[in-house]
Amino acid sequence: MKNLIAITLIFVGYTSLFCNDNTVCKKCHPLIYKEYYNSIHRKSSLINDKIYKAVFEKEHAKKQKCNSCHAPSAKNLQQEKEAPISCIYCHTIKHIIENDKANKNILTGKKKDFFSAQKEKRDEAKVKFETATSFFGLIKRSKNSPYHQIEYNNENYYNGNVCMGCHSHVNNAHNFDIIMLDAYIDKKDKQTCITCHMPQTMGSKTTLSDSKTHAYHGIAGLHKLSKNLGKYINLHVKKQKNGFQVTLTNLANHALFGQVYREGVLNVTIIRGKDKIIQKPYIFTRIFGKGNKESMPFEATDILKDTLIYAKKTIVYNTKLQKGDKVILSLGFRLISKKAAKALNLQDDKELTKIKILKTESFSF
Repeated sequence: MKNLIAITLIFVGYTSLFCNDNTVCKKCHPLIYKEYYNSIHRKSSLINDKIYKAVFEKEHAKKQKCNSCHAPSAKNLQQEKEAPISCIYCHTIKHIIENDKANKNILTGKKKDFFSAQKEKRDEAKVKFETATSFFGLIKRSKNSPYHQIEYNNENYYNGNVCMGCHSHVNNAHNFDIIMLDAYIDKKDKQTCITCHMPQTMGSKTTLSDSKTHAYHGIAGLHKLSKNLGKYINLHVKKQKNGFQVTLTNLANHALFGQVYREGVLNVTIIRGKDKIIQKPYIFTRIFGKGNKESMPFEATDILKDTLIYAKKTIVYNTKLQKGDKVILSLGFRLISKKAAKALNLQDDKELTKIKILKTESFSF
């Protein structure tokens, strides 16, 4: 009975689809919708993202070009606020066209034929709604969706390539890449954009049937569940004759902290008895320039500085370690650097420049 009521509510809500793509989705996927609503995907537009808005106004960028990734589903201000990147948009990306200037998402154009990933159904296409009865017809169970078809055989939703339409590169007028995520898709990778940033988390993915877990739609990253990503970074300290070295191994398939204005911070503290010996913080950043001078991204032609973490990064410290010392490493990040915040007139928003921790680990000698 519960399932029949839910199905009825879905059909009643169909007409609202064209007002807000996510309205119908919310009825069957309330948990996923709640996660999405608090995600950076829902907050990607000029109305919702302070940093993007500040950069946009500073750069005098063309809105239409930015909207293709920041608000591809928005046809008005209300949609730009509530669903700039809708559920339907992401789940109807058929494939990605690669281009030197920027990649492009190619959609099916079908609002009731969605792509999704589920390992046990990987070879299935056009999965439709059906009901099954048991115990002499007294118990009815629904299977799949009464609203849309699902195709589980699109490889892009398993290898993470579905993300590469927007999260790869964007060249400015000088043909210089300002995104520079440096992500790559390799068939040998055990982890992908999906497994890292949309990990399986507890809770049923739909009200029509029970499942123990679902793919997290809050988008785990520097905005949400950032500490969960710490497991993809290995930290190590090696004692040397006149100091020590810290090695950071990046297990992700892209550079860390590469987004414009972002800043990674490694704090190192030596505990020696009752004393704390604090080392100078190491900053991971990438600074754009033009004519050997620091510049805004859309004016950039060169990289003036690059201290990001690619596959592996080793940093040498000149403080000599003693027996009994404990070295504490704390790797964190700022959404934007303090210098960038000032340049964008965002210095009063302390949350943007606050250091958030990805991983902390200690080593004894």
